[in-house]
Amino acid sequence: MIRQYHPKRRWVQLATLFLIALIPATGLLRIDLASASFSILGHQVWWSSFSLITGLALIIATAPVLTYMTIGTLWCGWACPQNLLSEWADNLTHKLLGKRASVEVDGKGLIVAATKNKFLNWAMLGASFLAVSLVLALIPFLFFYTPKETWEIITLINPEKLSPFIIYLFSVFLIFIDIAVVRYFFCDYACFYRMGQRMFGTKDALHVTYDSARKADCAKCNYCATVCITKIQPTSIAPHDICINCGECIDACNRLHHKSGTAGLLDFKLNTESTSWYMKTMAVLGQANRLVVIILLAGLVMTAWGIATQPKPEEKIPLAVLQKAHEIAQICSAQCTQQEAACKNRNLEGCYRAAACRCECTLQHDPANSSELKQCVARNLEHAEAEHRKAAGTGTRP
Repeated sequence: MIRQYHPKRRWVQLATLFLIALIPATGLLRIDLASASFSILGHQVWWSSFSLITGLALIIATAPVLTYMTIGTLWCGWACPQNLLSEWADNLTHKLLGKRASVEVDGKGLIVAATKNKFLNWAMLGASFLAVSLVLALIPFLFFYTPKETWEIITLINPEKLSPFIIYLFSVFLIFIDIAVVRYFFCDYACFYRMGQRMFGTKDALHVTYDSARKADCAKCNYCATVCITKIQPTSIAPHDICINCGECIDACNRLHHKSGTAGLLDFKLNTESTSWYMKTMAVLGQANRLVVIILLAGLVMTAWGIATQPKPEEKIPLAVLQKAHEIAQICSAQCTQQEAACKNRNLEGCYRAAACRCECTLQHDPANSSELKQCVARNLEHAEAEHRKAAGTGTRP
């Protein structure tokens, strides 16, 4: 049976994109810029925690390096949404504009088959790119808004959401340009992950190998290179080449040699002779730099500690309770007008009597906290009488 990586890779790519959208959509993780915090399953995690921020910084700095040293560019070829979209856009372009069609910014210019250069084909291509862009632009918004709020933004149900709607349209425009003409140009010249791979990648990481002892079987054959996504030569991958470990060349070579009943000349290789997946996994982990692993583990521990030691959020007062308190405050303000006026004239006795009046009024309309309110009345009346005696003794009362 021929090993086929393409269908497995496509499922992993789609699953990764779905997971990226599912995380914020379900409320598992959301970013609250107003309060400078993360919302994890409805619980606030504040950025003010030194342990949390330091831990996240260590994870972000070391996790990619760890992948460079172990699985190589497997993320790029098997999970990265940018590569998924670029492949999809390439396939659709070739289907509508010709097998050798090219519209990318880093290509040799606009190349379109004469028989395919029709308005309908261009319209279908543009409409497909726009539809995908409209959907994908929602994903970043879900990290900052709930699904309900996101719906209000894109439908303009709430006129106050006009600014986020403009940002949404700008996001759609950027994604459309990326899909339409940028594609792999972003990977080659703007992706920080790809840049890090060039600096930290090792020969021991997972990579595509070529059985040079059977090079006679490759005479006048260039099939693997024609299917290569990154347009390199799989039979002689140079250190500066960026192979994304997609396995397309391996599939192509296997399909070709399966007809003759022989194995292909290309395959994935790890720096191990083990055959079991467990041993291979342990061998991969063994290739990682110990210092990088220690720093990553320290980052995970600090992040977990930062989350675990978050201060407990204050209990939210129900809206009905707030409304009732507001109504009572208005009633008592009108009932204690005379005392309030005395307080405004810098009469300390009047201020105490005004406070006592408000507490007594509140007690009449909401006796739930009778003990505290009775103490409030007694305490303020006591202070008021003390101020009265003090003023009478010094002769300062009018």
